[in-house]
Amino acid sequence: MNISVRRAMAVAVATVLVSGSVLPAHADPDAVAEAKAALERIQQQASAIDQEIIEASDRAAQGQAELAEVTSDLEQQEALVASMSEDLGEIAVVQLQSGGFDITAQLLTSDSESSFLSGLATIQNEANRSNSTLQVLQLEQSQVDALRAEADRTQAALQADLEAKKELALEFEAKEAEAEAVHERLSAEERERLRQLEIQRQREQDEADRLARIAAEEAAEREAAEATAAGANNAEDAEDDRPAAPSIAAADEPAASPAGNSSRGQSAVSAATAKVGSSYVWGTSGPSTFDCSGLTSYAYRQVGISLPRSSRAQFAMGTKVAKSDLQPGDLVFYYSPVSHVGIYIGNGQIVDAANPRSGVRITSLNSMPFSGARRVG
Repeated sequence: MNISVRRAMAVAVATVLVSGSVLPAHADPDAVAEAKAALERIQQQASAIDQEIIEASDRAAQGQAELAEVTSDLEQQEALVASMSEDLGEIAVVQLQSGGFDITAQLLTSDSESSFLSGLATIQNEANRSNSTLQVLQLEQSQVDALRAEADRTQAALQADLEAKKELALEFEAKEAEAEAVHERLSAEERERLRQLEIQRQREQDEADRLARIAAEEAAEREAAEATAAGANNAEDAEDDRPAAPSIAAADEPAASPAGNSSRGQSAVSAATAKVGSSYVWGTSGPSTFDCSGLTSYAYRQVGISLPRSSRAQFAMGTKVAKSDLQPGDLVFYYSPVSHVGIYIGNGQIVDAANPRSGVRITSLNSMPFSGARRVG
């Protein structure tokens, strides 16, 4: 083998070592680019549908609880009205047995004036009782009617959410089939090229994040140094004008409280990572199956923090965190508008309940388009 050939092989080997992978030689660049764009579009659409399924499932669960409550209230109210109706019927029987409220008849049949007045008082009391009971019965019956209407509305809303969930599930399955069709159209070489492009994209994003983090740290250090220098100059300028004051021991100064509770965040990470390998099921939040926001709400429930059930609602919780300042336990959100959430676990990785195909997994922070982060621990 001559020197020029050996040099060419060395360059090729070096290129492979630098890139970290062997790129297929027979992959059609146009086909791979089209597939990549299609899969990214499908993934975002599927994630949005997935979030709608989660929200519909949550509404359905709430609707079922509300329906059970209003049904119980309705049954109690109907029993009360039935009892009052029975009492009112007994009053009517008493009135009939006593000859009704005919005052003339009462006067003619009374033995004396006192007997007549006593009977009249009894009649008046029964009439008052009857009228009062009837008025209360009418009010209670109107409450029955209102509860029945509420039960009907709750049942209709519940049915609509259940139907929406079914339709959305079909849409999601269609997106999964569409993604599978995209993969099927690619050759083995093109699939490998697609995989390598995704790895390259994540590495480039990781490097961009690293540089941004370094720049942020350097900027913070400069600001701190400038603030220290400015404080020292101000102190020197005021030294001569400031009266002597008794010194205060440093031990007497209150200690600064830490920003956030990192131990709770780390505990939430442990709770979530312990579920890696669990199945993804829409509308569930543990302990054995999860959807994306179900996993995050489950993990934080273990440390005493209650989170809403959808990623969009969780995005409004806590405080905003820059990507360069992420700490283990921070919630990380993806796509615009937000339709997926995971938990940052450190070292550029997250744990999330991905989808029915992947379940609960650990993956790169940059495996999806990052949209923001919140600190709730």
